[in-house]
Amino acid sequence: MPKAEHVFECSYEVCNKVGGIYTVLKSKASEMIHHYDGNYTSVGFYNPDKARIDFDEEETPQDFKPVFEQLEKEGVKCYYGVWLVPGRPKTILVDPAGYYNRVNDVKAWMWEKYQVDSLNSDDTFNHPLVWSYCTGIVIERLLETGTLKGRRVVVHVHEWMSGAGALYLKSKKAPCATVFTTHATMLGRTIAGSGGDLYKMVGEGVKGRTVDPDVARKYGVNDKHTMEVACANHCDVFTTVSTITGGEAKYLLGKRPAIFLPNGIDYAKYSELDEAAILRRKYRKDMRKFLTAYFSRYYNIDYMKIRSFFISGRYEFHNKGIDVYVDALGKLNEEMKSNGYENTVIAFIFVPAAVRGENIRILKNAGLLEELYDQVEDALPDIESRIITSLTNGELAEDIYSEDFRRQARKMIVHFKELVGQTPPLCAFQLIDEGNDAIINALKRNGLLNRMEDRVKVIFYPAYLSSSDRLIGLEYNQATLTCDLGVFPSFYEPWGYTPVETAVQSTPAITTDLAGFGQFIQGKGEGIT
Repeated sequence: MPKAEHVFECSYEVCNKVGGIYTVLKSKASEMIHHYDGNYTSVGFYNPDKARIDFDEEETPQDFKPVFEQLEKEGVKCYYGVWLVPGRPKTILVDPAGYYNRVNDVKAWMWEKYQVDSLNSDDTFNHPLVWSYCTGIVIERLLETGTLKGRRVVVHVHEWMSGAGALYLKSKKAPCATVFTTHATMLGRTIAGSGGDLYKMVGEGVKGRTVDPDVARKYGVNDKHTMEVACANHCDVFTTVSTITGGEAKYLLGKRPAIFLPNGIDYAKYSELDEAAILRRKYRKDMRKFLTAYFSRYYNIDYMKIRSFFISGRYEFHNKGIDVYVDALGKLNEEMKSNGYENTVIAFIFVPAAVRGENIRILKNAGLLEELYDQVEDALPDIESRIITSLTNGELAEDIYSEDFRRQARKMIVHFKELVGQTPPLCAFQLIDEGNDAIINALKRNGLLNRMEDRVKVIFYPAYLSSSDRLIGLEYNQATLTCDLGVFPSFYEPWGYTPVETAVQSTPAITTDLAGFGQFIQGKGEGIT
């Protein structure tokens, strides 16, 4: 089969991190550019805030300029440049703001052509729909330029958010092949998250049955579901990321995938074992500062005797196994207390949620700790001088602190320890609706309250980790490198990047046989059980 001469890869997450697909595309970009000799273009949604970080605009190619100028007159503005990920793929970001006034026309067209039922959809569907439809128009016009005319072109779209573009190209009989990849099904994710027996239902699918269309209406995802059905059945090639999702797609979308495309990972961005060990020590010093600010104003913790676990991912309490993780931590806490363990487990929950900002108390704790560090740093030259003088005099100094330092230190100790007897918060941020938060309520239900006597301490960190944040101040891979174990007991996980990323950093990881990656690695090597 001849290789494509150009590939357009379309996703709402190009230069616009929302979930895991961003990582999928970022990891494969270098390989795609190499495999297709540079004839590769990623196409994404123009989000100005994220584009400022992830995108470098460049001069639009001469062939494309007339197309972009005409499209702008029609309400579709295109930006040409590079995505700032490994490989720096050429990228077109599409801003359909001027086209949104035609959303009802697009929805009517989708119904008439492909029976996509979006009559009652809201902006969570409408915005990606219009964007994707516009990407189809953009690519259709570009296929007529001298650069691409007559060439073998593949348009690869990811998830329902990008599907309308592929369907537009199919309807126009555009000279390109279309590939649709679903990384999960919207209906499957919703059924599983609502406590439905998805795997029993999928078992029915293996027997040749398909889901009743009313099920999607019942769960309120009819718009997204019917888009997936249309894409799976009308694109030239339909793929998923794992065999478990393939069975789900056959039952829910009525089409068996032509091929499975397991998600890979770019090892080049991860450190070698010896370098990782050095970085682990470095980042653990940074993490210890955060933990000291979080706990040490309330009670003492021996940071030489801690073990740290973490779970991460989108906020899907049951699907991501957060419920299992919290329940297990509760049992571990009781067992450690009843058996008199001296060690402490710090359990992180890195799951983004709606927040007002950082927890003010933790911010104040961190600020006070910084003052302590400053006081000590200022005193170090004098302390060093006293020690050196003592040693050169053949003595072992017993009094290495100046009176001024002692006086300042006493004040700082009193101030720093004024919260003794109180309890550290469960969450590092101010949640918008803490009273109804599933994670907070599960922690309380399991007796995980961060009391002094609890051997398992919990930190719910509902924000994306970043070196620029004011609390931990580390990127995701840096923060998780400090941990001893990653726990990902997913109930619904079409693939599962988090255990892969964890294992690549030489940190043990737990996944399940209900995850695509878990099934993929079962029995494949030593240490995999």
